[in-house]
Amino acid sequence: MMTKAARFIVRSAFISLLLCLILSASVFVWHDNMMNVAGPHQDDVLVVIPPGSGHNTLRHVLNRAGVVHQIYHYDAARILAGESFSPKAGEFLLPAKTNLNGILSIIHKGDNHQRRLTIVEGVRSADVLKLITAMPNLSGSVKSMPDEGSLRPETYFYIHATPRQALINRMQESQELALAEAWSKRAKDLPYDDPYDALIVASIIEKEASTSEDRRLVAAVFVNRLKKGMRLQSDPTVLYEASESPTKPPQITKTDLKTKTPWNTYVINGLPRTPICNPGQESIMAALRPAKSDYMYFVSDGKGGLRFAETLVAHNRNVRLFRQYKAAAEKGRGK
Repeated sequence: MMTKAARFIVRSAFISLLLCLILSASVFVWHDNMMNVAGPHQDDVLVVIPPGSGHNTLRHVLNRAGVVHQIYHYDAARILAGESFSPKAGEFLLPAKTNLNGILSIIHKGDNHQRRLTIVEGVRSADVLKLITAMPNLSGSVKSMPDEGSLRPETYFYIHATPRQALINRMQESQELALAEAWSKRAKDLPYDDPYDALIVASIIEKEASTSEDRRLVAAVFVNRLKKGMRLQSDPTVLYEASESPTKPPQITKTDLKTKTPWNTYVINGLPRTPICNPGQESIMAALRPAKSDYMYFVSDGKGGLRFAETLVAHNRNVRLFRQYKAAAEKGRGK
């Protein structure tokens, strides 16, 4: 028979084991609930974790963001996770009500939030530079003004603290590749010496036309004029300067038409010195694969489209139609 001492030891060991099991179960239940209960944030939250941040910084970032119920919850989760949790620096999107388990997983994987920037066709390089300079989620500065026409209009994805120069480099590389590919598919007998000439023409097309059909016809007019040694006489080239686009394009005067600049195609022969904007893919392809046409002139129809003509007589008639439409529209507005 067991002695009293032996029975006491066994009983104590049993009670201790039972208490340990109860405690372990309680910790497990508490931990499971802590990790999987919905977060307190009712909306999506963006948090930024700076490079080199330790756990102390991270716990305060999450607490200030309001995505954990208690600040010590992070401490407990991190300790229990051990080496299986390795936080990454960056900007992270934490969807509404994401639990702590999901938050740690996002930060551990380094799933940086993807931001987007859309550059529209026809903007000047100075406009793009002004835009990205003002964006707070980028870093650094741009070394110099990007060449006009060198930036590809499209949507770019980037993450927090992307260098501004790196984003500009991507735009330039994308435009360079697109231009090279388009040049390889160009039509025969075009009056361009190199792809840069095509880029210049594409930039003027971008400012002159708004539909695919009109772009190709405008390109045909420019090609026909260049082949005959005629000046392009394109209004968008008259007031161009290597600066930001004007908020409201000014009216072109007779004096403007006669003012000689490196871009004014009413005064200079051939192409402007540089592109006058950053053209998109459709305008580049139009410049390199123009419509087959004998048109030599075009003018606005006042409704967002263009009227084309083969002769000056027909062109002057189209100009009169445009002026009549414009006068009637202004009269209708009470001017």
